[in-house]
Amino acid sequence: MKSARRKQTSVASALRPFWFLIALIALAGIFGVFWAATWPGLFPKQVTVAGNRSVQTQEILSRAHVANNVNLWLQNMGAAADRVETIPYVKEAQFHRSLPANLRINITERAPYAVLRYGKQTALVDRDLRVLQQAEGQVPFPQFILKARPMPAAGAFVHDAAVERLRDDYDTLAQAHVVVRSLGYDKFGDLVAGMTGGVRLLLGGEADLEKKAALIGPILSQVSASGRRIAAVDLRAPKTPVVVYKTK
Repeated sequence: MKSARRKQTSVASALRPFWFLIALIALAGIFGVFWAATWPGLFPKQVTVAGNRSVQTQEILSRAHVANNVNLWLQNMGAAADRVETIPYVKEAQFHRSLPANLRINITERAPYAVLRYGKQTALVDRDLRVLQQAEGQVPFPQFILKARPMPAAGAFVHDAAVERLRDDYDTLAQAHVVVRSLGYDKFGDLVAGMTGGVRLLLGGEADLEKKAALIGPILSQVSASGRRIAAVDLRAPKTPVVVYKTK
């Protein structure tokens, strides 16, 4: 124990003659940090934005809020990316700095996927079910029709099991080359789809949807060859599908 105390004392004694030099180095370090933070040569010189089509460049720059009078290398680019990603159409924002003080912002945008209809309220969403904007007029995307409820604001994600099931059902039908313009549930909770031309698909439960979807194409092709017009195809009992024809 005594030898340990002597060693500690001797180290302190050895450094004592150099306290002025140590203080000078520390002061130089502080000055160096201050100089780097305030030297205009490292202020942002060029900020470019790439990859955006739906979102205006100015909106991205405004949301990024990169300070023009602060060292670019000392600014929090992670926080800036998070701010940009609050824009509904932005899926990912990547910030890349290059010497001496240039910044490139690469944007990955979200693609519209479907229209949610809660009663009279409509919203355009991507496949992740993020609300992109209010749906206005005719849009070339399927409608998911649900019971009336408050619509989440633009930029929010829809956490609704019914919407998630409709999204997955739509993908199942699309994989079978069945293109529908609307998808929803009847009062019994059975899946109902609407096709272009007014044909309704009564699909019943969703557990065996893949099997039912495989029947739709052949049925439509066979009836189309006969020249008759279809009002609905009832696949609630897939072993005995029923075709309902238009009377006029």
